[in-house]
Amino acid sequence: MNIDLVRLLSTGLGVLVCLTLVTACTALPSDLFGQGPVDLQVSEVPELQNIQCEEPRPKICTMQYEPVCAVMELGSINTYPSACNACADIAVSAWRPEPCEE
Repeated sequence: MNIDLVRLLSTGLGVLVCLTLVTACTALPSDLFGQGPVDLQVSEVPELQNIQCEEPRPKICTMQYEPVCAVMELGSINTYPSACNACADIAVSAWRPEPCEE
């Protein structure tokens, strides 16, 4: 038997098995184990609270990289390398301990 034919048949068989399993899994009765339908809920990630910058503002910061999402006075957001760097900028009012989503 030709090696290319064997590869083609094995690939086709693999696809057929995958499709059969997917179809079989979606066709299962909802009360397979006598428990009735199950509602799966995705747990929500709690929103991190903003931390206000304190006065006096820092004048020197270490080079430690722990990115934060800074909230500017005008409402925009910007990622800073650390909370210290964010609060050193007088345009920043608060920050949260995560990089800003792009």
